[in-house]
Amino acid sequence: MKNKLIASGATLVLSLVFGIGALVAQDDSDPREETSRFIPVDGDVRRPDFALLDMQGETRTMDEWDGQVVLVDFWASWCIPCRHEMPYFNELRAKYGDQGFEVIGIAADDVEKVEEFLAEVQVDFPIVYGEMFDVMDLSADYGNSFGGLPFSTFVDRDGNMRYVQKAGEMTYDEAEEVLLRLLN
Repeated sequence: MKNKLIASGATLVLSLVFGIGALVAQDDSDPREETSRFIPVDGDVRRPDFALLDMQGETRTMDEWDGQVVLVDFWASWCIPCRHEMPYFNELRAKYGDQGFEVIGIAADDVEKVEEFLAEVQVDFPIVYGEMFDVMDLSADYGNSFGGLPFSTFVDRDGNMRYVQKAGEMTYDEAEEVLLRLLN
């Protein structure tokens, strides 16, 4: 009986050691894993293109940023959480811009409201704008299943959408977690 208990105890210890070893050996940086704020996009889904005006009145298209990791941020002047996220995007762009990262802000507003907003909130990345319903339709094309703002999508260097934001305001750390996966 004593030998059986020792054998059972040894088996239990070995199972625990190998079980813990298996947990440690798992790759926690799986780039396709859901995070607290982002859902991975299944497969290679090409990001939609757009043609929208920037603040200088020039038409900009999404393909201008091909070859970079891009955070496409949909926002509006009346959206308080959008206002809170802007400084995070400025910081991320300053920190990772030289590694091929860009933020594109797409405002669901008319030019006057966007200008008023930008006079109050510092934004260091390109802004384009369009009529609210058109921009919200574009955000749905980019994966906005909840139909609200703020909403962001991460696009990889090949132009494929990789992560879409869950409903709610993101933090710097939540955005950086996904960005680091895509920059590697």
